[in-house]
Amino acid sequence: MAGPFPPGIRFVPTDQEVINCFLRRLVDGLPVTPGVIHHSDIYQTEPWNLPEGAGYYYTPRHRMSAPADRGGSSSTSAHVRRTAGAGFWNGKSPLVPIFNGKEVIGHKTSLAFNLKNGSTGFVTKTGWLMDECSTIVLMIYEV
Repeated sequence: MAGPFPPGIRFVPTDQEVINCFLRRLVDGLPVTPGVIHHSDIYQTEPWNLPEGAGYYYTPRHRMSAPADRGGSSSTSAHVRRTAGAGFWNGKSPLVPIFNGKEVIGHKTSLAFNLKNGSTGFVTKTGWLMDECSTIVLMIYEV
C-alpha cells in the first residue's frame, strides 16, 4: 500500500521525535505532515478493523470518570479505559519516561490486545501489540 513517502523511505521515528515532532504539535493544534499519523479512535474497534497500512494513530484518551468503575478507588487521574470492541488493551509494561536531555517530555507503555468472552469471562491473547506514547501537557494559569 502506498504511503506518504516514496519507495525506500520508512517512517521509524524515535520516541523523542514522536513526542516533539508529532504529538506535541497535534495537541497544540499545529499542522503535521499529512498521512503520517492518522486520527482514529482505536478504542472503538478491534485492531484488525483499523485502517490498513496505518501504523501510527492519534486517539483520544477515555478516562474512567467514577470511582465505582475501578472498584472503589478514589483516584481518577491515572486510570484509562482501554476496552475496544470485543476485547481490551492490557498493559504489559510500566510507564517509561521519554527524555529530551534531562527533561521528561512524555511517557511510553506497551499494551497487548486480548479478547474477552462475555459469557464466561475467558481471556484469549491475540498477539496484537501497541506502544502508547503520551505527552506531558504543561498548563500555565494567569491569576
